[in-house]
Amino acid sequence: MILPMKKYSMLVHHADFEQFLDDLQNLGMVDVADRGVEPDAATQQKIELLRQYDRTIKFLSAKIQEGEGSTADTDLSAQEILDKISAMQVEIDDNRQKGASLEKLYRILRPWGNFDRAMFDKLEANGFKLRFYVANQRKYKPEWAEQYNLEVISETDGQVYFVIVDTGKEAIEIEAEEVRTPERAASGVIAEREKLEERATEISNYFSNYASAFVPKLTAARNELLDQINFSNVVQNSASEADDQLRILQGWVPNQKVVAVDEFLKQHDLFFLTENPVKGEKVPILLKNGNFSKLFEPISNLYSLPKYGEMDLVPFFAPFFMMFFGFCLGDAGYGLLFIIGATIAKPRVGGMMKRILTLAQWLGVATIIFGALTGTFFGLNLIEMYDEGSVSWLAGVREYMLESDKMFYLALLLGAIQILYGMVIKVINLTRQYGFQYALSTIGWILLIIGGAVLFMVHSDNNQQLFTILLYILLGVSGILILFMNNPGKNVFINFGGGLWDVYSMVTGVMGDLLSYIRLFALGVSSGILGYVFNDLASQMSGSIPVVSQIIFLVILLIGHGLNIFMASLGAFVHPLRLTFVEFYKNAGFQGGGKPYRPFMKKKEAASENLI
Repeated sequence: MILPMKKYSMLVHHADFEQFLDDLQNLGMVDVADRGVEPDAATQQKIELLRQYDRTIKFLSAKIQEGEGSTADTDLSAQEILDKISAMQVEIDDNRQKGASLEKLYRILRPWGNFDRAMFDKLEANGFKLRFYVANQRKYKPEWAEQYNLEVISETDGQVYFVIVDTGKEAIEIEAEEVRTPERAASGVIAEREKLEERATEISNYFSNYASAFVPKLTAARNELLDQINFSNVVQNSASEADDQLRILQGWVPNQKVVAVDEFLKQHDLFFLTENPVKGEKVPILLKNGNFSKLFEPISNLYSLPKYGEMDLVPFFAPFFMMFFGFCLGDAGYGLLFIIGATIAKPRVGGMMKRILTLAQWLGVATIIFGALTGTFFGLNLIEMYDEGSVSWLAGVREYMLESDKMFYLALLLGAIQILYGMVIKVINLTRQYGFQYALSTIGWILLIIGGAVLFMVHSDNNQQLFTILLYILLGVSGILILFMNNPGKNVFINFGGGLWDVYSMVTGVMGDLLSYIRLFALGVSSGILGYVFNDLASQMSGSIPVVSQIIFLVILLIGHGLNIFMASLGAFVHPLRLTFVEFYKNAGFQGGGKPYRPFMKKKEAASENLI
């Protein structure tokens, strides 16, 4: 759910303002209202420096090795570390470009072998000039060696590389391309390239050795800088009154922290006002959900936070998302791997990662359930095996397993339930935000869909007359709500026109939304088929050679099922995500656009996330 907020307006004397802000930052409970003031030049420079810290911390964090590493350079200040790492990164980029140029130069010089460039100058000083030529092997003529002082240096890639000693006594006329005299030998290029590689290794080792010592120091400096930026932003977002003698600061506080903030302000002997948010204000959002629903908050944040006043949909889509994931993955063996892997990894991590692994365990449970319903275990179709008589122990549970045609209808049924569930939530949402009259049109659709379904289920030849009467009543009541109650406060003609458009949009939209849930069935079936294919391929490729056959069998199974788990898990996450954000959110009337609650506080924990 969304925690209610109180709006605070605080009046502070200008002489006490900075000290008050410092104490308020230590308190860490007030989300200061943003007046849209752009940061000044000094703050902009700090923000750019903060980004540089973030990039460097992220870079070094990837270099941290196991163990403590060296601490010889830990006496450097954070700014010195930042400058040194930045200079080394620039050097790496420059050396990489130089290496690429040297590689290109080496390919040009390699056919000419090793030589002393000074020898060419001595020969030319004595009247002997070396001229360098390249000719295609098919065009090269051996008789050229009889006509001129010619020496073949190498034959590479279909080309002949040769030199002619020109004494100036005769003109050289041959069908070959003359090239410039090489400035250096290939061996010199190799030596220079090796030096660049040695320097690159040296820099890389430096990063690895000192990363574990540098990251905490950089993080502490980064957090201190972030506090300064936040402080400056708050100062600039306060309003000046009474010839700059007074400062007015506004902010938001969750209701459960109001008592502590009130006590803090009274200790500072400040005049302040509190009020409830009014419609249209940009109120920060702070969610509070139970242990299960909280696991799905990162998923909802991928789309948008709800706006203040509407319902938090996390608790409502969480069970569906879990079911849909299990439906799409649909293999009990894969679900078992999810649970085992997450259970083993959880004690080794903390924070957000532990919550993600807990979510993976729940998703694994859902996968096992739907895998059991479809009778799929690591690609083995237990239903077919039972029908063939090879798995007799399934006799007690076979009747609970659903074949593919039944899974198809189950996917549509789950879709219909979620769509109707979303419409009920929309009724509650509209009633809370605008009033019950704004929800009447949606109530009409719910009555029409549910009532129509119930009537057709109980309809028979014996109650035809009663069925007709109830159907007309249902169509009349729902029709009035849909066609004339969709725009409260507007005249009847606008309502009727809007109602007709709503009918068209609803019929086409709901049908399209419902058909979208077929993807659950399609992904679940494809996952099972791919698992079966890899099993069959492994059995066919295993052969009859002892030991080798078993190795081939295991390799194909591991690689095949590994790929299938990766692809199926990706699809099992993405497609329920789409069904949630498109079909469910739309039918629930979700508006979103809320901004997160970010209290003005000092950054105490080591983190590389930029909160600006």
